[in-house]
Amino acid sequence: MKVAIVSRSSGFQGGIERYAFDVARSLRARGHRVVLWHGGEPGRDAVDFAAGFDEVAPLEAAGRSAVDVAYVQNSWDPDDLGDLGDTPVVFAAHDHDHTCVRRHRYLPLGHAPCHAAPGLGCVTQGCVVVRNREPGRLPIALRSPFGLRDRLRRTVARGPLVACSAYVGERLIEAGAPAHRVHVVHPIPPPDEAPRSPLPEARRLLVAAQLIRGKGVDVAVEAMSRLPEEITLEVVGDGPARAELTELAARVAPGRVRFLGYQRPDAMPAAYDRARVVVVPSRWPEPFGLIGIEAMRRGRPVVGARHGGIPEWAPPEGRGGRTFAPGDAADLASAVESLLRDPDAGQLAVEHVERAFCHADAIEALLEVLTAEAARGAASAEPVRRIA
Repeated sequence: MKVAIVSRSSGFQGGIERYAFDVARSLRARGHRVVLWHGGEPGRDAVDFAAGFDEVAPLEAAGRSAVDVAYVQNSWDPDDLGDLGDTPVVFAAHDHDHTCVRRHRYLPLGHAPCHAAPGLGCVTQGCVVVRNREPGRLPIALRSPFGLRDRLRRTVARGPLVACSAYVGERLIEAGAPAHRVHVVHPIPPPDEAPRSPLPEARRLLVAAQLIRGKGVDVAVEAMSRLPEEITLEVVGDGPARAELTELAARVAPGRVRFLGYQRPDAMPAAYDRARVVVVPSRWPEPFGLIGIEAMRRGRPVVGARHGGIPEWAPPEGRGGRTFAPGDAADLASAVESLLRDPDAGQLAVEHVERAFCHADAIEALLEVLTAEAARGAASAEPVRRIA
């Protein structure tokens, strides 16, 4: 089968691009041909990214190369995919763009998480007023929850959705997507072949995330003021909130927080290995959270915010991981201290992730959706059945 992966970016940016890269390599290893059609947004390490595919071309050139099915990443309006013609399409739902006007599922006032379907509540809560980052335009814009529902309707009419978690899948169905058009396939990264290292003596924490409000890095930094002085924090990632977070760290935990900036994907095992505990402090209901899986594979226990897709991979409490109340720095600090006191936490994390999460199984589940949609498009058969 020949598969096109459609991405806005032509390089690495975040978890979505890493997932697309891993899927391409795994499909190619199974004998499929995989092309990248991109929207032209720049990314990091574009040459390395392109090496994961058999072909790379801008989306506008899509009509020149026939494929069996296109797997569309990010959130695209189906009307913007005209270059795909009648190509069968499967849409990845990695985030909340299909179901939240603000895209990150927390309220503008107070930043409390929101799990509601788009509707009148978006108006009464003020969520319809959003930032407009388009150059040359006003800094704010209005976004209709009813327009969002209409776009979702047009999306599922064009192709089924693969949700990255049951949480995301449930929100799609609540927003109006037919249940038989929603599939849940966890984006499990491929196995990490590098040898594991023992937990370090240093009581060092790690957060790996884009430096934006939704990732909750500020909650992890605030927690440092509630933890003993010998505990330090490394932050891997970059983004528009870096200056604000650096200032916060200097104020509440001077000299104890290091911001390391962007790290290549192949540098992440070393970052995990330096940590004794990895923290996923997301303010938004994280759609899934690849970091947790990757960290546990390295034998690092994880503390994660108790919402979104995180509970779907978090170990049972005290069995290699802990969860905390979203946005609560004191609860996060308590969870961290509990894991730091547990000498078996790293091994328990490994046992949990190896038992529950298999990359090969996830790829087979995705292939079932792609193959079924390719066949349906070719033969105008009934809609594909739901996998999960």
